[in-house]
Parts: sequence; structure tokens; C-alpha cells
Amino acid sequence: MQDLVAAQLTVISATRVIGAIQNRLGEQLQLQSPLPSDWDELADILLDTTHQAFDRKRERLNNQIARDIDVLLQREDVSTDAGKLRLLLTLAQGTRTAFDNKTHKQVKQIFNRFTYAFYAAQLLEGKDSEEVIDDVMNHLETAEKVLQETWGENKFAEVSANATKVADFGPAARMALGEEKLSAPVSSLTEDERGALSSSIGKYVLNEVHRQLLLGAFSELWVEYLTKVEALRVSIGLEAYGQRDPLVQYKAQASEMFAQLLEDVRGLVIGRAFAARPRRVEITPLETGEVASAAVNETSVQIGEGASSGKKKRRRRN
Repeated sequence: MQDLVAAQLTVISATRVIGAIQNRLGEQLQLQSPLPSDWDELADILLDTTHQAFDRKRERLNNQIARDIDVLLQREDVSTDAGKLRLLLTLAQGTRTAFDNKTHKQVKQIFNRFTYAFYAAQLLEGKDSEEVIDDVMNHLETAEKVLQETWGENKFAEVSANATKVADFGPAARMALGEEKLSAPVSSLTEDERGALSSSIGKYVLNEVHRQLLLGAFSELWVEYLTKVEALRVSIGLEAYGQRDPLVQYKAQASEMFAQLLEDVRGLVIGRAFAARPRRVEITPLETGEVASAAVNETSVQIGEGASSGKKKRRRRN
């Protein structure tokens, strides 16, 4: 009876292990039937079969990648960094034919062949942390510089389609050209001034993107922080019966929680900086001096009329 129970438990455990291996590899394991009841013998068979399935999958993926490289090299120009990047991103995904149980038809599925995270981990192995930080920051600053130029040019072209004066380009116009240029027509700008305005718009858009990242992280974590602070206040209040000064403990724990909040916000912003999809940034036109003075004059006229009508009403009472 004991041997029968042990054999049954071995089969159940082996079935679960086989299912986990097949799900992980995406391959069907070719095993003998029935499975041996001895666990050591079964473990050796599973290891050998898994290695064989892994080798078959690796050989098939290598052949697919080699074939796709030949096709992509005929289509992509890899002489530039952008072309090389497109080639690498395309190779990370593959297509395969599968059977759809709902439609009973063969369909093409896109799957991830591999991720570059493991290769990046191998490249980072043995590197000094300061060197890694410098590489990451250089990459981020270079990417932000390119995005700033691209966003500035695109936004400048977008606003220029309907702009009549420099003030229509928003706060970036004041930073780039000064207050005296806001009323000037767009057609009067020189090439240098257009370049400076485009660069200023790029800085403005990039600053708004940074603001979106920071506010998004604070908004997400602030509610959770307030909930924890409220729970701390209640718990300290309940413990106050046995303490002489519970306020000291409350301040100490609240300070630690706020420091942890800042660390969480910093980590969330850093984690999203490389994968964020910023929302559209709108540019609000500025009011020029003529428009502002006209608005002030109109307001003063209305105030004067209101004062005179008030005087007339007081005279009527008399």
C-alpha cells in the first residue's frame, strides 16, 4: 500500500513538473509511457528530455533569426543607428502559425523570441556602479536632447500654421526673444530668432513632460501616504493611554513615512522616465502689451461708470 501511494505521488509531482516545463519552453516533451515510479530515474529522464527540447528550440530560433536577418538586411539600411535599432527591435519578435479554437482557422501569432534584458545584465556584470550610473545618465541626457529638438521643431511648425504674432508661441517666446518681441509678427523673425524660438519651445515641452512625470508619481502615492498617516494617528491615539507624550512618537514615525514617500516618488519617476508616454502639451498664447492695456482701460471705464451711477442713486435718495 505504501509503495502504491508513493508511486501515485511521484506520478502527480512529475505531471506538474512536466506541465511547468512545457509552459516555460513552449515545447511538448516526448516522454515514455508509462513513467517510471522511481523518482531518481524519472528526474534523470526529465532532465535529459528538457535539454533535448531546449536544444531543438534554440536551433529553430537561431534558424528563424538568421532567415529574418537576411530579409531585414535587404529592406533596412543598417548604416545608421536608427536602422540598427529597428533591426534589433524587429528580431526580438517572431511570428508563428497557430490554430484558433474559436474560428477553427490557422492564424499568425506574434511572440517574443527573447528580451535584451538578459544580454544587458551580462554586459553590466563586473562594471562599477558609478560607471553604470554615468552611462545611464549620458544615455538619458542624449535622448532628452534629441526629443527636445524634435518636439521644438514639431511644435513650432504646428503653432506657426495659425500664429500671427510671436506671443502666440506662449511662454517660450518670452524666454527666447524677450518681452519687446511679443507683439512682432511671425514673418519678421530672422532664421536665428526662429531657431532660438524652436529651441525654447522644446525646452518648454520637455519641462512640461518632467512636470507630468513628477505630478503623476505624487498623485499616485500621495493618497496611499495620507491613508498611512491617518492609520498612524489612530494607532498613536489608542496607545496614548499608556504613554506620557505620544506626540514625540507620532512625529518620529511620520517623518520616517514622509522620507519613504520621497524615496518611492523618486523611484517611480526614475522607473517611468525611460518608458513614459507623455500626454500632448498645449501652448497657451500670451497677451501682448496692447491687449493687456486695452483690457485695463476697459475695466477702468466700467469702474468709472459704476461709480457715477452710484452717485446718481445717492442723489435720488436725497
